[in-house]
Amino acid sequence: MKREPQFVVVGVLEHLNSGAFTCVTIDGHGLVVARDGDRVYAFQGTCPHEKADLAQGRIEAGRLVCPRHLASFDLDDGNVSRGWKVEALKLYPVRIEDGMIAVDADAVRANPPVNRTVWDFTRS
Repeated sequence: MKREPQFVVVGVLEHLNSGAFTCVTIDGHGLVVARDGDRVYAFQGTCPHEKADLAQGRIEAGRLVCPRHLASFDLDDGNVSRGWKVEALKLYPVRIEDGMIAVDADAVRANPPVNRTVWDFTRS
């Protein structure tokens, strides 16, 4: 018997304007929640290419544009724009219930974002 996914409330819809991004944490995993008109998306917090902070990006025509290298990711399937050899963006299901934004925590646990540092000079 399959159980219902566990959705966790991460914010209030009316507090997230269209074009706005906010950082949230689910089970220690950093995500970004963004709104584009009537659509709300949840995705990994760092770019799969150079680990840029995706909360600093922008959404154009249903695509998330990385603030560092300007590649874009389709917000329906996570695929990167042509010409880039980069992993797909990890996307997570979002529900809006009673004006609250909720993200599928089970999906985050099953396919967690990779939040590794590219350059870490503090380690020997």
